[in-house]
Amino acid sequence: MIKKSIILICNVMLIFLYNHNLPAGDTQIDRRRLSDMSHHYLSKAPFALDFEIIQYTNENDYQSLIGMFYMTGRDSFRADIMDQEIIFDGDWLWSWDKETGQVIVEPLDPQSSLKFIFDMLRGNWESFIVNSVTSSQKDSALTLELMTADENSFFKTIQLHISPVTNRLLSAMYIDFKNGKTEISFTKPQTIEKKAAGQLFDTQRFESGELIDLRP
Repeated sequence: MIKKSIILICNVMLIFLYNHNLPAGDTQIDRRRLSDMSHHYLSKAPFALDFEIIQYTNENDYQSLIGMFYMTGRDSFRADIMDQEIIFDGDWLWSWDKETGQVIVEPLDPQSSLKFIFDMLRGNWESFIVNSVTSSQKDSALTLELMTADENSFFKTIQLHISPVTNRLLSAMYIDFKNGKTEISFTKPQTIEKKAAGQLFDTQRFESGELIDLRP
């Protein structure tokens, strides 16, 4: 009887914890959740995945962008969005407009959604801390709420939805300092051949086009 009571109490506690906020006081455990997530992606590099960015100006007005994101490691990424091919080579951002043939090379905007995706997947978390962790049985995902650890005032709120089984990032949401809301969803990463990845990240072919150089 006592053994059954102990088992019942343990089950009730597990159900309670699974549907409520998990303690975010253990910094090492919280950071490990982020490290496990980035390791999941870096171990599959070079890879490609589909993504959708939804930016809200208000509750009823929004813009949606669907594209393909490629990453070879911690230093570079590529994004194909509509008629644009965008490559970050680790130093500069190259944007090729397929309709006009123009190529713009410039610094990577630290407040862009692509930079946000890149930081999430490669594990650039030095300027963020985990504020809370929530687990839900409904969608079988962990929700991590982040806050900035430095003076960066662009992000007001960041939420990541992570699979606790695969450590895959399912979706993300952030609210900026202007109260603009951005939601991003991701498909599973698919590993691609290294030879094909090298061709995907070739920026030398842009030099023969109309180049608009905005590098300082």
